[in-house]
Amino acid sequence: MSYDRVFFGGTIITLDESNPIAEALAVKDGLIAAVGDYKDIQSNIGKDTDVIDLKHHTMLPGFIEVHSHVITAALLNAMTTDIGGYKYKTYSAIQKKMKEVIANTAKDGWCVFTGWDVELVPDLPELSADYLDTTFSAEVKILVATQTGNSAFANRAALSSSHISADTPDPPGGTYVRDKDGNLTGQLLEEPAIFEVLRHTPLPSIKNIMDAIRVVLKEFTKAGLTTVTEMALSVSKTGSEHAHASGLPLQKLVSRDLDVVLHGIQDEILRLPVRLAYYTIAETGAGRSEREKIVPPPKTGNKRIWRAGYKSFADGTTHDGTAAIKMPYLHSGLTEKLSFPLNPNYGKLNWTCDELLQQVKPYHDAGWQVAIHAQGDRAIDQVLQVYEALGGKNRRHRIEHMGLASEDQLAKCALLNASPSMFVSQLYYYGKIFSKDFLGKDYTDNWSPVDFAFKYGCNVSLHQGTPYFPGPPQPLASMKTAVTRTHKDDGTTVYGPKHRISVHQAIQAYTTGPAWQLFRENELGRLKVGFNADLVILSANPYLVDPMKLDDPNTIRVVETYIDGHCNRISM
Repeated sequence: MSYDRVFFGGTIITLDESNPIAEALAVKDGLIAAVGDYKDIQSNIGKDTDVIDLKHHTMLPGFIEVHSHVITAALLNAMTTDIGGYKYKTYSAIQKKMKEVIANTAKDGWCVFTGWDVELVPDLPELSADYLDTTFSAEVKILVATQTGNSAFANRAALSSSHISADTPDPPGGTYVRDKDGNLTGQLLEEPAIFEVLRHTPLPSIKNIMDAIRVVLKEFTKAGLTTVTEMALSVSKTGSEHAHASGLPLQKLVSRDLDVVLHGIQDEILRLPVRLAYYTIAETGAGRSEREKIVPPPKTGNKRIWRAGYKSFADGTTHDGTAAIKMPYLHSGLTEKLSFPLNPNYGKLNWTCDELLQQVKPYHDAGWQVAIHAQGDRAIDQVLQVYEALGGKNRRHRIEHMGLASEDQLAKCALLNASPSMFVSQLYYYGKIFSKDFLGKDYTDNWSPVDFAFKYGCNVSLHQGTPYFPGPPQPLASMKTAVTRTHKDDGTTVYGPKHRISVHQAIQAYTTGPAWQLFRENELGRLKVGFNADLVILSANPYLVDPMKLDDPNTIRVVETYIDGHCNRISM
């Protein structure tokens, strides 16, 4: 047997405890066929074997971003204009861009903007429907979403076109913010409220969406990621899956009738440069009839794209004061500007414990994994109660973000075999603001204590939640934050030094941990015989790099990625 491809000439870090470092790796038919000494592999190099010299670079298992919104990111690219703080530094620049886009839009058209970030662009004004009408346009329908995606602002034309008035009841899990007189302010809190406006915007063509998906996935690939996720596919109120805000062509790709999908669309899956797992939003209220259609997970399925489970939301986000916490938020000029709820503010639980249990129980009973968004410590308590009531440790139910998790909560995660995916990356951009304006020093120093997850043996992952996080995906920056717990612009202030983890643990949280969370621990996350040949090649060994420079492309960068042993050619 001749190998298809052999790698040698660098450091190969396998994440396989029985064989942690290797000289060479061989691939056959998309799988890893051998890992070990080059002399042992050399004998099966044939005349057609592609032999690749790593040139002293470092190979690891391809990184896994277990909590992202790649299809949402593609749709946002196709449907909206980015005005985020990663790209724009002043309100003047953002206002100029917005006016330019609006001026080129028909008077009865839509303009959707994303990335509004008062935290990164401090001179941004307070938004409202009135402000959007007077400053930009009262005729063009305008929607401005914040960077986190948990809050948005609509002008009067957009609200009217979406049939939202002061008398319209709030959607389950969302809020149409009103002033003291009961009038709509234009602010929309949480995805259900935002989607009630967004769903009235025109969809791009399938071709444009597919083009946008390719662009977004290329960005993920360039970051060293070979498996990514879409954490919030939506289901329509009629019960039929759709993707307005979540990717229409994707729904065709992943429908249970995949075998009848056009052959050309099936070919498109195989051309994607990554694997794609997705979670569908768990329905409640008007969508409750969808539960009757829940079927157990398939025993076999597509290895490139698959439904991993169902998603729900226990609370909101720290960025608008809606993450449910036990100690009140600080009151500051910034919290006033962001329209945080009035003090004392403890955030908000989206559901009672029983309501959340009843929402996710049908999916659990059908055999599906459940993932629940919980940022605040009160919300984490609620989710743990729900998972304890559900039982069934083999589901590996997930808790997303776990920003203000305690040691006791992570110990209980381990006891329940629940799976934490942690958002320590928030400190990278927002550590200073969390400490000074939102949460105070104690809460911020204990933000996302990944060390406790490792202490109690949880299979933990790290994530960034792209596009609801500034800039392109940067797993190496996320690892840096977990290891150093510092802000990107301040290497001296450490937010909770006791919670720092090792570089090895940070890499595990982007390889073996997320592979386990996706039930792919026997296929992904390690360089081991029989595993998929999903590989990332880095310019330097992350174990030997100064952790403070893990986000510096001049020190360490992604050279190439491979999926099923095939080169993604990220430099092209």
